[in-house]
Amino acid sequence: MKSKRLLMTVALAAACWSGMSAQQTQELPDRIKMGQERVKVRHDIRLPQIDGYELLKCDFHIHTVFSDGIVWPSLRVNEAWEEGLDAIALSDHIEGQPAREGMKKGDLDLAFKNAEGEALRRGIILIKGGEISRSMPPGHLNALFLSDVDSLQKDDVVEVLREARRQGAYIFWNHPGWNVEEVKWHDMHEQLWKEGLLNGIEVFNEFEWYPKALEWAKEKDLTLMANTDVHDVVERLYDRKQTAHRPLTLVLAKERTQAAIKEALFDHRTLIWFFDTLIGKEDYLKKFFEGAVRVQPSHYTTETLSYVTLTNTCDVPFRLEAASEAKGYPSCIQLPAGASVVVAVPKDGAHPVSYKVTNLLTAYKQSIEVSLF
Repeated sequence: MKSKRLLMTVALAAACWSGMSAQQTQELPDRIKMGQERVKVRHDIRLPQIDGYELLKCDFHIHTVFSDGIVWPSLRVNEAWEEGLDAIALSDHIEGQPAREGMKKGDLDLAFKNAEGEALRRGIILIKGGEISRSMPPGHLNALFLSDVDSLQKDDVVEVLREARRQGAYIFWNHPGWNVEEVKWHDMHEQLWKEGLLNGIEVFNEFEWYPKALEWAKEKDLTLMANTDVHDVVERLYDRKQTAHRPLTLVLAKERTQAAIKEALFDHRTLIWFFDTLIGKEDYLKKFFEGAVRVQPSHYTTETLSYVTLTNTCDVPFRLEAASEAKGYPSCIQLPAGASVVVAVPKDGAHPVSYKVTNLLTAYKQSIEVSLF
């Protein structure tokens, strides 16, 4: 009797287990998705207008897999869009194609053709360019606004630049201090400049800036340029703990078009922005500062002091040092990007007080001066 009850119990348990197992199997999902894909958003860069011009954020020196970069051209567009840029130029090495194993030599316009559709979808102004890569002199030069990159495959570098100019290209000298013992203006650069085949110069490239190039730009009236020369993924190149943006050429354009950018470059209307430093003509820099900084009326006073709020409405921080001793006024002021600070000034002090903006430069170690309070 006991063994019969035991058998019945085992059978009942087995039936229950079988039913539960079948029920669980029927309720199992096909798949479970964990986590969430990173949302692709554009991080807009806040900059003031200057004399009614738009300040367009541009990187005119970029490489792809079609020369010695490691990134597909359409991804360069997406990088630029997410970082808040307005325009980029794809400037693969003309003499260095193909540089990657497995890439066949062919149409030098392929990088541009690959990225063009994505640029239209993202609203990025895409400029067709090429890097003319020769030994020094003249070194490496970028030609922008080309119509036919293939036609620049010539032995004589001067003829190459003349052909680029016939296409209406804007030409600038890249990284004048790269792979040389001395940063030097050569006779060939003088020849190119006199012939109108040298219109601008990179004062900043990737992680290096060249004070000599800045002096040449002033002397020869060359357009100031700052670019990444990026070959890697931009996110892997720059540490966002050190800088919130890649090096940029800020173009003072009449409108947000390729034609307006070209016109501004030939007219030398640029500022260059790398890390926290902004370099350009004094007039532009002063108007940049005045357009970005608001000095609010005093919100509180004592018998001797007035408390004033300074607001920075843009994404460039400002570091100010008193140009001369002014009793009772702050000797230095840190004004972070997109932030406000409160400063105490003498209630009946002198007006105005001059400050040097030490990260807004017109030449090496030469800051602009502005009036506050």
